[in-house]
Amino acid sequence: MKKCFLLLSAALLTASVAAATDNPAAEAFLGYNWVRFNPDVPGLASSLGLTELPSFNLNGGNGQFVYNFTDWVGLVADIGAVHAGSVFGDLTGFPRNPGIDHTITSFTLGPRVTFHRHSRWMPFAQALFGGARATSSASFTLLDGILPPFVPPGTVIPTTATFQVERTGFAMLLGGGLDIRVGKHVALRPIGADYYFTRLPSFITGIDNSKHHFRYSAGVNFLFGAR
Repeated sequence: MKKCFLLLSAALLTASVAAATDNPAAEAFLGYNWVRFNPDVPGLASSLGLTELPSFNLNGGNGQFVYNFTDWVGLVADIGAVHAGSVFGDLTGFPRNPGIDHTITSFTLGPRVTFHRHSRWMPFAQALFGGARATSSASFTLLDGILPPFVPPGTVIPTTATFQVERTGFAMLLGGGLDIRVGKHVALRPIGADYYFTRLPSFITGIDNSKHHFRYSAGVNFLFGAR
C-alpha cells in the first residue's frame, strides 16, 4: 500500500510539473520601459551653441500580445510609450525655461523565437518593425524680446509661448529577453533588451533623421492555452 501511494504521488507530481511547463498558445505582457535616447538633431545643437546634444532617459511602459504558431515561433504585436520632461532646460540659456517635454509612442510587429524546451526559463529573441510618433513641446517665458534660437527672427509671439511639434516615422526593435515561469499562467520578465532604431523627420529641417537608442523592459507575462 505504501509503495502504491508513493508511485501515485510521483505520478501526480510529474503530471503537475508537466502541466505547469506546457508551452503557451498565446501571451500578453505588461511592463515598464526605460529608453536611453540619443537626440542627434542636426542644426539644434549648433543653435544652442553646442557641438552635440547629450543623451537622456525616457520612462514609460509597453504591452505585447504574442500568438505562438509553434512551440518555437510566434508573432508579436508591441505598443509602447515613453516620456521625459524638462529635457535641455539647463542648456538653452533662457531664464525660467522649463526645457522640452518629449514623448515617443511606438507600434511594432514581428516574429519572436522562444526557447521553451519545457523549462521554466524561457529566453527569446525578436525582430519588430513598425512606426513611431514623437511629440516635443516647450513653454518659454520671454524677456526683453529674446526669442528661442530655433524661432526665425522677426516672429511675433506673446510673452509666454508653447511650441509643439509632432513627427511620425519608422521604428525597429531588435533584441530579446528572459521570461521565468512562476505558475501555469504567469511568468516574470526581469530583463528585456532591445536595440531601438527610429527614423523620424527633423522638426527643424524636415529631413528624415536616423537615431539609435536602447530599450530596457521588465514586467509580467500572462500565458494562455497550451500547445
